Amino acid sequence: SSLLHQLASPPLRSAAMLTPREEQEMAEVLESECAVEMDKLATLCRLGIPERLRAEAWKYLLGVTRPEKAQELSLGKLMEQRYLRLERAWQSDPQLELTRRIKAEVRGHHAAAPHLRSRQRLERLLRTYLHCHAADYTSGMLHLLAPFEHVYRDSDTDAYFGFEGLMGQLSWALTFEGRKQMAVALLTLLRHLLPELYAHLEAEERLTTGSPAGGGGWLDSWLSLLLSKELPLPCVLRLWDAYFSAPPEGSLQELHTFVCLAVLETCQDELLELDGDEELPQYLQHLPAMDMGRVVTSALNMRDDCLARGLCGSGGTRGAL
Repeated sequence: SSLLHQLASPPLRSAAMLTPREEQEMAEVLESECAVEMDKLATLCRLGIPERLRAEAWKYLLGVTRPEKAQELSLGKLMEQRYLRLERAWQSDPQLELTRRIKAEVRGHHAAAPHLRSRQRLERLLRTYLHCHAADYTSGMLHLLAPFEHVYRDSDTDAYFGFEGLMGQLSWALTFEGRKQMAVALLTLLRHLLPELYAHLEAEERLTTGSPAGGGGWLDSWLSLLLSKELPLPCVLRLWDAYFSAPPEGSLQELHTFVCLAVLETCQDELLELDGDEELPQYLQHLPAMDMGRVVTSALNMRDDCLARGLCGSGGTRGAL
């Protein structure tokens, strides 16, 4: 089932993961008295972040916390004060229809996911973000927020600013044009790299994007929500470790496009056995647990292969369009 139904799933061991020595090294980097060495931290985090260190590491990787430690405490207090001001701002400007929509969706997921900390907390964080950014509410926001609600169990401030940092990185991918370009790029590469699976999905009418009635609705969700709706939570957290610590060259969206291809490759044998209006959509919307370390490695190899074959330009997937 979806991320919001899988919060209790056990984490998977990855082929590429930290050794105990590397985990200790990551802890020492984060505990540095003067400044966090960001290049070193990112390199270690690409192998997956231990649960005990993830909350702290994500704050640095997303730019929520500055690497310099000199003013860490005072800046932390300023962030808490800013969050409280933002939260109070929307409380004085009630929008009943928006509140109703958020409550209905959060309540629906919460009923099937009792491990979510609180429905009220998700509502509060979403309302604060929407009011601050004058943004329209979309159902996918709930799935993008859920990992932060889980990782930052005891801090609304950190959950909010982490979510805000991710949404800033996804600003292009969440636009109509962004989703369209990413879908075209993925389908073009899928046809070249996995032709048998492409033909199967096309025959089953699962590649039509752009409308709720289209059979490719799963593709829009995969691309815009970073697989947060389809993968079990431990897989999402491991995948996002890699996304947040990715090298600056290329974009999160580019890497994610190849990760989607690598997931399809990983699941290809099962997908080729499925058909009809129920089995295939159900599988694509509720992916099984998988080794995300292997998936990310496969995605990077695919990207290198595509560059060598001229299937995408040096600018990545956008350059292929």
